[in-house]
Amino acid sequence: MKSLIINADDFGYSAGVNAGIIQSHKNGILTSTTLMANMPGTLDAIQQAKNYPNLGVGAHLVLTTGKSLISHDTNLVDPFGNFHRLSEYPRVRTSFSDEDIFDEWCAQIDFLINHGVPLTHFDSHHHVHFFPENHDITRRISEKYQLVFRNSYGTEDFSPHDFKQVNDLLLDMMNTPVIRDMSQSYELLKESCFEELAATFSKGMSVDVLEMMVHPAFVDEHLYNNSSFNLQRIREIEILTDPLTQQLITDLGFRLTRYDNALETTQEFETILRGNK
Repeated sequence: MKSLIINADDFGYSAGVNAGIIQSHKNGILTSTTLMANMPGTLDAIQQAKNYPNLGVGAHLVLTTGKSLISHDTNLVDPFGNFHRLSEYPRVRTSFSDEDIFDEWCAQIDFLINHGVPLTHFDSHHHVHFFPENHDITRRISEKYQLVFRNSYGTEDFSPHDFKQVNDLLLDMMNTPVIRDMSQSYELLKESCFEELAATFSKGMSVDVLEMMVHPAFVDEHLYNNSSFNLQRIREIEILTDPLTQQLITDLGFRLTRYDNALETTQEFETILRGNK
């Protein structure tokens, strides 16, 4: 049977995001999430993770939003200690030290571990861990913490790679026109939404382990004022908690799982970690 990880990015972004993720896990099919260590909702997310131990929690490493955890004296941040936005990243990346990125990401993982979060894996905000210029840093993080990381191939035009991985493919489960259309209610659009879901799943039917990336959230002031991707996240909660979505997944022959349970044996994880050194 094929394995399916449904992972919510941005845990910790805000209280509304946290609430949407927990709702999608508690009353729906969400199996996994990745937690940001430097955002307003971080401490709330850490507590929520402890309340729901069946939710797999990884680290969502950050380089393009919020504040640095290590210093205001690196090129990673602006004069106010904020990371440069994704739109600025291509211009400023050449001034970044790989060691500064490594130290920052280590600080973020250490923060979560020191707060009692048993991490299952890591990925990153805006997929920056998978940018070619950051591959070596990602491998070093994986080796240091003995953590597997998200294979982002399948999104953002990333090319195939030589990484060993848990997930064979990553797809954005909800990034289709009707699902993103908030001009009408979910009930009115449900049939078309499920046609889009089926088409998205069809792209992952040939792999053994598929990860679907999602972004459920209830919209609060922080999310609304700091991200243009806000209201559409409410629709994701509706879909993730709809029993018809679970039925679709069952009918397609997927087994819901999380990163640390996706492979058959511990030896498979160890093989992946050795292969990425």
